[in-house]
Amino acid sequence: MKRVAYYILVSMVLALVAYFVVALLFDTPEEDSLERENEMLARELVKIEERTALLENVVEGLREMDASLYRDIFNTAPPTYIGNSDTSRLDVAKLGRLGEVELVWIANRTLARMDSTAALTVSQMDEVTARLQEKGARPTAIPSIIPLLRYSLTQTGASVGMKFNPFFKTIRQHEGIDLMAPVGTPVVATADGQVTTVERKEKGFGNRVVITHPGGIKTVYAHLQEIRVSQGQSVRQGSVIGLVGASGRTFAPHLHYEVVKDGRKMEPVHYFFADLNEVTYRDMLMMAQTAGQSLD
Repeated sequence: MKRVAYYILVSMVLALVAYFVVALLFDTPEEDSLERENEMLARELVKIEERTALLENVVEGLREMDASLYRDIFNTAPPTYIGNSDTSRLDVAKLGRLGEVELVWIANRTLARMDSTAALTVSQMDEVTARLQEKGARPTAIPSIIPLLRYSLTQTGASVGMKFNPFFKTIRQHEGIDLMAPVGTPVVATADGQVTTVERKEKGFGNRVVITHPGGIKTVYAHLQEIRVSQGQSVRQGSVIGLVGASGRTFAPHLHYEVVKDGRKMEPVHYFFADLNEVTYRDMLMMAQTAGQSLD
């Protein structure tokens, strides 16, 4: 019996040792699944970090563009706006433990802060309006809307940058943004101005219109099916100047739109601030900048 018990004990010990050795050398199906899941999560984390970095660049670019537009219009540094500070944030959990007197005092203090911020905002808006009037400028003289009468985010194509050209099969500089739309979609002027160029061609940008605006800004509308303005004509922001087409060298019907400031090709999405909120602006800019192929 002692010998049998000894063999059983030794067998159990050897079995445990073998189990641990196998466990160390070989993964179970559950461990394999967890390892694959961890690898997938690591890849997703890298993608999220890249998107976060891109969004931070977008936000910083928006701040710089706002400041640049302000300097271009008023020839001065932009004002500093008051935002929400950490001291103004209310802890809901703490509020639930306060008495009526403390709650009233916090409410009055919050309202006073809001009144002060509102008064400052009104004052700054009045200053902007006054400076615009002094220079004889109008907000509608800035190309600040999307040039399509009907637009959705899915119509966003490639924007300014090095893009794959579908005709030359090479990477080339793309100098505007492609806005995809059905043939016949109305195209509108993005700001008040004067039509300085009207071209009707079968090659290149096809039927093209160039509008000159105050402040050294020009906007370009290409691949039109039909042009509804003439050279020298004055146009207002939002007025129809033509229809989307596929004239010239184009891969598909779309509007090729450019914003040119003092001869420099700008990122058009930065100028759509009158039509976009911060979320739509972010999504549109990401789609436009990450699109790898242009349509012309």
